Amino acid sequence: MKWVTREHPHVDRIACPWLISKFIDKDAEFVFIPWPGPKPTQEMGTPFDFYGTNFELEHHNGKCTFEVIIDKYKVKDPWLIEMAKIIHTADLNPETDKDPRGVGLEAISAGAMYIVKDDYEALEKGFYIYDALYVSVQLGKLQEVHHDELSKIERSKRFDFIKSHVKKAPDAKVKRPSS
Repeated sequence: MKWVTREHPHVDRIACPWLISKFIDKDAEFVFIPWPGPKPTQEMGTPFDFYGTNFELEHHNGKCTFEVIIDKYKVKDPWLIEMAKIIHTADLNPETDKDPRGVGLEAISAGAMYIVKDDYEALEKGFYIYDALYVSVQLGKLQEVHHDELSKIERSKRFDFIKSHVKKAPDAKVKRPSS
């Protein structure tokens, strides 16, 4: 399926393709268009994250598009729900005090936009960041749940123990639209 969003992806427009590709549509292809400009048509793909268009997959009720997509597709992964808090803070600037991790994600995303050759490279590099964030949100809970075990393991073996308990996001490749 094709999905269409605004060019120059940043925070939500990297997070959403990551979410879509890994948890909703393994064959997703993304199209980026200039904005403001003509509204995308259904033939171009499923539109997401277009301000002021009243499309289904955009900011609604104080939620960023990542959160709206999780709700629409009923994605129940608890780590995605935790990630959504960070992405929400990063994407909705007035709320940067809600989660300090979001401030860091916003800073990384702001700089990353300017060191890639195109929007597809932004997705490729961004997917790595969101894969890492997916694991990062698990670490505190894993350390809490396995506290007793970890306290008995020598420091050099804790890494392997935690790594063996981490859930990685499914694999997905960034696909450019087919002609």
